[in-house]
Amino acid sequence: METCFNWVDDGLCFASSDDRHWIAVIRRAARDNPEDVTILAEPQDNDGCIYAKMPTNYIHVYKPRKKVDLTDEQRAEVVDRLKKNRP
Repeated sequence: METCFNWVDDGLCFASSDDRHWIAVIRRAARDNPEDVTILAEPQDNDGCIYAKMPTNYIHVYKPRKKVDLTDEQRAEVVDRLKKNRP
């Protein structure tokens, strides 16, 4: 499987992928933002690969971790568990 994002100068990129996850992401972006995302080729017409033009700020690869507020007791339990499991 391959996914490729080619950035162009004016804040746009061309995305192509044969990965089911990225195909779904690109289709969802096109469905939710039809004025910004243009699907140039669908997988069924393009050997299983979607090809689209979209703004670069629509591409998010990294998802930040959720912040968790732990009590002092919970934090101590986590520390003990990590100490037991590490060599």
